[in-house]
Amino acid sequence: MMCPIEIGEQSELLAYSGRKLELSRAVALERHLESCSACREFVEGQRTVWQALDAWQTPPVAGDFDGRLFRRMEQEPAEWWNRWLRSALLRPGLPLAAAACLVVAVGLILERPDAPPEPQPTSQVQNLQPEQVENAFDDMKMLSDFTRAARTDAGEL
Repeated sequence: MMCPIEIGEQSELLAYSGRKLELSRAVALERHLESCSACREFVEGQRTVWQALDAWQTPPVAGDFDGRLFRRMEQEPAEWWNRWLRSALLRPGLPLAAAACLVVAVGLILERPDAPPEPQPTSQVQNLQPEQVENAFDDMKMLSDFTRAARTDAGEL
């Protein structure tokens, strides 16, 4: 198993710490934790955080919280931009003018002439020997096998 910390993939360690990892993956990770002190330390730190969160008790909300909040909101002056925006939106012509400008802008964007097409790269014909083609296919097969093997190894984390 590749070390999750070394490859920069701590999500599996986080899932294990939160008890959300599949059983088979959890067993494999536990075997890895026996030999990897960095991962073990990470998991222990996460367990400490989870235990602290489980033990935390939220304080009760005061019964008059809503009333105090609304009184405070009434006492604080509105921001200057908020007052300006309200007064601007209350004028009957301004929202209509803004909508008209938006329609014109969209129309101009949709009706603009298309940009000239980008020049396409020209194709080049090369004379290849049959051996070169065969070697290229062999190389492609080898890369495909390597990629498949690498994905299989990564899937066994």
